[in-house]
Amino acid sequence: MRFLPYALVCTTLFFISSCKKDVEGCIDSQACNYNPLATINNNCEYPQEGYDCDDVFGCSDSLACNYNPEAIMVGEMCVYLEVGFDCDGLVSAEIGDSLGGGYLFYLDATGEHGLVAAYEDLAGAYEWGCFGSELFGAEAVSIGGGYQNTLDIVGGCSETPIAASVALEYESEGFDDWYLPSKNELLQMHVNIGNGGTVGNIGGFSNDWYWSSSEDGNNLAWYVNFENGYTYYFGKRNAHKVRPIRSF
Repeated sequence: MRFLPYALVCTTLFFISSCKKDVEGCIDSQACNYNPLATINNNCEYPQEGYDCDDVFGCSDSLACNYNPEAIMVGEMCVYLEVGFDCDGLVSAEIGDSLGGGYLFYLDATGEHGLVAAYEDLAGAYEWGCFGSELFGAEAVSIGGGYQNTLDIVGGCSETPIAASVALEYESEGFDDWYLPSKNELLQMHVNIGNGGTVGNIGGFSNDWYWSSSEDGNNLAWYVNFENGYTYYFGKRNAHKVRPIRSF
């Protein structure tokens, strides 16, 4: 019986040693990620030639969005903001500034999306088109409705050229997604970058009538006088000016 305690101790020690697990890691003391507890060598990382393990690689350009004051490298690692936007993707440009191929005249509540007007009117004057026919879907007057209006007009009216078709075909400043503004989009242009604003006629609009894409029945559509902001509906066969817009 006096030998029983010794036997139990030996059994316990053997059990403990047999449960020890290997540790994966880098066992090279010269590596940056050396792990003195590792038993299985795996994924050693070494500094680039001429640098130490403590050196930080990143963008050292203070003008970049991902600037790191501790970084020692610059170049492809730097990310720069798009002109007119901040590093969070919000618009930093102001109403009337050049942005996205035209003059910024509207910015939504998110600060990320808005509308720009082309720098100039299209040459000549154009009918609204399809007098006597109601083009279902082209009746939106709200901000944000102009694009779908334009698609509905050209999809339902085969006449060309008309205000909607020439606006949709317009290309400028590398952009080809222009369209005919809705009535309220036109009014916003008059107020913010036309004669209706406090900063003057930034958009260079004529004191003339401009077609909107907002229809009012078979024979009429809305237009805006850019001399005074007067809004009315007029016969579709009348020819008026066109200023395309685009959204972003």
